[in-house]
Amino acid sequence: MKQPAVARKYALALFHAAQAKAQLDAVEADLASVRQLLEKDRRVAGLLGAPEITEDKKRAFLQSVLGGRVQPLTLEFLDLLLEKGRFAIFSAAVDGFQELAMEARHIIRVRATTAVRMDDPARAKLVQQLQKLTGKTVQMTEAVDPRILGGVVVQVGGKIIDGSVRSALSELRDTLLAAPLQAGAP
Repeated sequence: MKQPAVARKYALALFHAAQAKAQLDAVEADLASVRQLLEKDRRVAGLLGAPEITEDKKRAFLQSVLGGRVQPLTLEFLDLLLEKGRFAIFSAAVDGFQELAMEARHIIRVRATTAVRMDDPARAKLVQQLQKLTGKTVQMTEAVDPRILGGVVVQVGGKIIDGSVRSALSELRDTLLAAPLQAGAP
C-alpha cells in the first residue's frame, strides 16, 4: 500500500528507533493494538483528532489508556504525532512501519487469485515457487475469482504475475487477429 510521504518518514523514524532499541516486535504489536482500539471505538479517534481539545488533554488521555500497556517508544511516537498535528496519518504510518518490519524480516506479502479455491498441495507448491522467485518468506492471502477461468494471478507489491487462462486466451486471440491472412493457402 502506498503511504503519503510524510507518513513514510514517520514510519521510517519509528522503525529505526525500534530497531536500535531491539523493540521491533513489541512496537509493531503495540501499533496494531492502538489501531484496533481506534477502529473499534471511533470516539477515541475523534477525540484524538479534535482540534478543540488541547494537546495536553489528548496526551493525558493516551497516558491513562495506554500507559504501562505499550512500550514507552510507542507512547513517544503517539505523543510526537499529537505534538506535530499529524495524528491523521497514524494508520498510514502504521502501514509503513509494518512494511519496513516485514522487509527487515525478509517477508513479502502476496495475493494469489485463482478460479477455484486451492487445495493444500497446490498452495504449498505456489508458496514454494514464490519463495524461490523472491528469495523471501511468503505470506500469501488468497482470493477466488471465477472470471480468470484457471491458473493463477499473483500480486507482489505493485507487480502482477498473470498466469491465468483468461490472460493466455486473450494473448492467443491478439496473436491470431494480428496474423496476416493468406489467400489460396492449401
